[in-house]
Amino acid sequence: MKSKPNIDAFLEGGAATDRQPKPATNPRSEPAASMAPTKFRKQMVMQLPVALINDLKRRALEQSVNSGKRVTQQQLVEEALKKYLYS
Repeated sequence: MKSKPNIDAFLEGGAATDRQPKPATNPRSEPAASMAPTKFRKQMVMQLPVALINDLKRRALEQSVNSGKRVTQQQLVEEALKKYLYS
């Protein structure tokens, strides 16, 4: 990704760019922090009855309001599936 242009260098005729040290651009020298092992996720698309979808939306909204934290429909579906499959 390109960096933002240096406005000081533009206003001073390019002299400001000579004063600033250039950053090292060797991306392979250090492992990136974002490359840390994470929980792999895969998207799954399903068709559900409209009534079930509406109830899921309503439940997510209710839990968000009651807890003061965001509760997503995905979280609710994951919890329900875990209870069903693993208990």
